[in-house]
Amino acid sequence: MIMKKTILDTLKQTTKKQPIVAGTVLALVLITGGFFLTQPSAKTASTSKVEQTSSSSSVDKEATLLKKAEAAVKLLEDNQVKENISAAETAVKALKAGDTKDKLTKRVEAVKTAFAKKEAEAKLAKEAEDAVVALEKDQVNEKVASAQTAVDKIANKDTKDKLQQRINSVKSVLDAQAQQAIAQAKAEEEARAVQAAAEAQAQQAVAQEQAPAQPAYEAPTQTGGEAPAPAQDYTPPAPAAPQEPQQKLTQEQVQQQVNDAEANFNNGTYDY
Repeated sequence: MIMKKTILDTLKQTTKKQPIVAGTVLALVLITGGFFLTQPSAKTASTSKVEQTSSSSSVDKEATLLKKAEAAVKLLEDNQVKENISAAETAVKALKAGDTKDKLTKRVEAVKTAFAKKEAEAKLAKEAEDAVVALEKDQVNEKVASAQTAVDKIANKDTKDKLQQRINSVKSVLDAQAQQAIAQAKAEEEARAVQAAAEAQAQQAVAQEQAPAQPAYEAPTQTGGEAPAPAQDYTPPAPAAPQEPQQKLTQEQVQQQVNDAEANFNNGTYDY
């Protein structure tokens, strides 16, 4: 009897506590459900915050790259050397595609074109300088033409004018030498003509001196009343034997004979 009562009391107590337990369980379920229901919102907010941070970091990086590229292009425009071209190209290529990148690329290309033109002009100027120096060292007409061709290719007026003046100076020297050579050749030709005339005159004078004198013909005198004597045949002397060819006279011998001939003429001495 006592045991049966205890069981009944226990059941009664349990029945009284069930509403409390049920309430507790329901509260736990609601709390747990609320927790899981609020998790997606928290997760979305966290993801959005990460994306905003990443986007902000990307913008900051692009701004830094743009600033670096603009500085490199400006430096290139101020100092147009090969090293700055390479640095500017590298900085611009790091940018994202867009109008800003296109504009900076055009500025770099403009400098590259001007730099290439400048390098080509410097090369032509050096070639012309070398050609003019070679002409000045060896002043011949053949090198005048090559130097002139090289100078004509130069676009810079000041450089071209200076090199042209140096070519003109060499040409003046060559022209003077040519005129001097012509005058010398003419003088030598005239001297040879005078010498030939003097030799011919001297030889003629010698020939006249060596020719035998011919006797003068005298007509017979006539006497009054006498018949004239019969005319006698006149036989001219036989021609002289041909002389051996004379050796060529020296200039002093020719001049001496000319002087002798002039002296005989002035003294009235004639050979017949």
